Amino acid sequence: MRRMITRARPSRALLRARPSRALLLPLVVLALVAAARPAHADSSDYDPYSQGWQGLGAFVGLAEGMGFEVDSRVSLDWPEISATDILVIMFPLQRVDPNRLGAFVNAGGNVLIADDFGEGKDALTALGVLRNESGSIRASRYQNDQLWAPIANARGDHPIANEVGDVITNHPAVFSRADGATTVVAFEQGSVVVAGERGSGKFIAVSDPSILINRMLQSFPGNVQLAANMLRWLDRGGKARRVVLVRGDFGMFGEPRPFIDDARGSEVGRSVGELNFWLSERRAWLLTPAAMKVLAATLAIVLLILAMLALPIRRGPKIDGGWLRFARPLRRDEPHGLIAAADKGGGSNLVLACILRDHVQVLLAGATNRLEPLYTVPEPQLAADVARVGGPEAAVALSRVYRKLRALPSRGQAAAPWSAGHLARRDFDALYREVAELCRTLGSELPGDPKSIAAAPTPKTEPPRQAA
Repeated sequence: MRRMITRARPSRALLRARPSRALLLPLVVLALVAAARPAHADSSDYDPYSQGWQGLGAFVGLAEGMGFEVDSRVSLDWPEISATDILVIMFPLQRVDPNRLGAFVNAGGNVLIADDFGEGKDALTALGVLRNESGSIRASRYQNDQLWAPIANARGDHPIANEVGDVITNHPAVFSRADGATTVVAFEQGSVVVAGERGSGKFIAVSDPSILINRMLQSFPGNVQLAANMLRWLDRGGKARRVVLVRGDFGMFGEPRPFIDDARGSEVGRSVGELNFWLSERRAWLLTPAAMKVLAATLAIVLLILAMLALPIRRGPKIDGGWLRFARPLRRDEPHGLIAAADKGGGSNLVLACILRDHVQVLLAGATNRLEPLYTVPEPQLAADVARVGGPEAAVALSRVYRKLRALPSRGQAAAPWSAGHLARRDFDALYREVAELCRTLGSELPGDPKSIAAAPTPKTEPPRQAA
């Protein structure tokens, strides 16, 4: 009751001398009437639209002058507070839930809580800030030597303390401990303003909200600088441009968002957090029976259109399952494949030479009536047999190529991937000319292009007859 009585003083009491004896009796009567009322009956205290000495019109004007939009509310809906908001809880007259406030700050929310009667004590204790309820404050200086107006001082190099100097208070309480937070404004024996960070959010705790009322901001520049610095420190580098202000006996509903902001996070992380919140909000929608019927009809029409687009308009070719058959790869020594590779500048001359040898083998077998004469008949006897068919010129031509053809590997060995054999093009061309001469003497001309030897028709000969 004592604090409410003292706050009912006229604003001049902060700056002027004591009233005359003639006014003492009316003041005592007013004090007794105020004491008989409920402690929280004066709804004009901290009114954001009031220009009275204990209103917040100057604070709202300061915020708007800094470019903020001030949204004064009679209730706090936690899910609505986003990364673009600064939450200001002023003069709470009911208990502030410590779990919700702690979750809000940890998720990235920024809040300023200015508590007068200790209703935010539990929430501040959860943030590591302990309120001193002793009630007596000792200070080195007092405004106009009034004991209820001690002067606090800015401490340290915190951004909020920049250029603040003296801060005039009015019947203040103090914080006796601030674990993990920084003292910004304090007396010798306790703090008035502390600031800290939890999770990815920031908080400012003020033990005397009257430092922000109209009279204080209109008369003392230190208080004005402090108010501006607090808003600037909470604005996320200019991203938060709305101040959500709740005061007095306000209601609190819902749960804070699981993710609000992270100054150290990336834009992708923020986008994912916003998407998750949007999805969680959509989950809370309840459709009426009529809306459910409309939704079902819409989905049926969409599925029908998709089915019509998916079905073929006319039938394609008959499906015979040919794509399921196993296709054996071509042989590496297949003649047509070799010719195609040679036309492209690839292929192996050694394989072509083997095909040339096989062509001569068939030609000699037909001329001598022997099976594989290159490998089963000695060179002198084979030369004599060839001379009887093609004359001495044929025997000489055979002697030039006999050893070269016998030295060639089989066609399969020459075409194998692991084959290391190689025949230079110059040697192949010379062999081709010599074989062409032998074929000519035996009456079987070869094509003029060595590459086409594989495509040349094989001489048709009867299989050799076995001797009786």
